[in-house]
Amino acid sequence: MMLAVLTSCRTAVCGEPKNDLPFYEAIMGIIQPLEYSGFPVMVRPQVNLSVDFDRRAWSLQNIHDYDAQGGIILEQGHYGLCAELATYLYEKLKPMLDARFEVKFAMATESGFFSAENSNHIVLLMVDRASHEAYLIDPSFHKYAKIRDLPEYHVLDIQDSLGFIKDKSHDVSFFVDQAIPLYIKDDFLLSFSVIAVDGKFNRDNFLFVVSANRRNKFWGRDILAVGRRRGQLDDFEDKFLLQQLLTADQIKILESKFNDWLQQIR
Repeated sequence: MMLAVLTSCRTAVCGEPKNDLPFYEAIMGIIQPLEYSGFPVMVRPQVNLSVDFDRRAWSLQNIHDYDAQGGIILEQGHYGLCAELATYLYEKLKPMLDARFEVKFAMATESGFFSAENSNHIVLLMVDRASHEAYLIDPSFHKYAKIRDLPEYHVLDIQDSLGFIKDKSHDVSFFVDQAIPLYIKDDFLLSFSVIAVDGKFNRDNFLFVVSANRRNKFWGRDILAVGRRRGQLDDFEDKFLLQQLLTADQIKILESKFNDWLQQIR
């Protein structure tokens, strides 16, 4: 049903004003205070990093938090990555809607930063069962519109719920060289990854890396790296870009976090 509606909506005429969007003020009131950022979450004292060199994978532990009712908790009430922000909006939105509206999660590409066909950017899709109109809501970028009016998005997959929410998981895992977004500033997306060194991934060869991608320029530029190369400490800073994108306090906190994690990997 949802996919059929999306296909038909893309062929429709665009241009209706925003005031015909259902629950527009309520939805925008929820998403406007939200901030797409994993930085304040990742650097919390209780968040730890573990590395499985045999599986060539790494995990951030205690990255997700929940209230007594199982609802997602955003850092400081408004910081989170796309899946957390979409979940928070979903939990707020569902009680407002009657049976006329269907809401689901979707993985989508977004032409500015998440253009790859394996994008894991999470948004919400809402369909009006009466009119068959489909709407896309992206709390990460504070966007809410008819999907036909958002050509920069392409829906890859639609889900009733997200796995980490169903499992109430506190952790998130990635394979080596895969990145988790941190936040967006000045047209740059900052990401964090654990990478191999010269094709080797073991206790003597790995790096914690923060990279920066400029909007619509799909190449990464490492701006901070800490780890080991052939068993020796290896670190790197692109001071010019790093100081543009992070405050002095953020740099200090991040370097301290990286060094703590490094000492735990023996």
